[in-house]
Amino acid sequence: MCTLFDEIAKEHETKGRMEGRMEGRAEEIIESSYEMNLSEHDILMRLQKKLDISLQKAQEYFSRYAKHTI
Repeated sequence: MCTLFDEIAKEHETKGRMEGRMEGRAEEIIESSYEMNLSEHDILMRLQKKLDISLQKAQEYFSRYAKHTI
């Protein structure tokens, strides 16, 4: 029998995995966009479109991962 604590722990684990996948995809999109010589604006647009995220979230990913790919 699952306890409430077990259910909450599973939910947090699932959210963590989903966020991890999203971060990995964002990093790949940024890296490939740089390889295609896209501008920061175009990279932000690609992130928003491909990940279905807000501009603010795209900017967060960009500031986190663009430093690693330059």
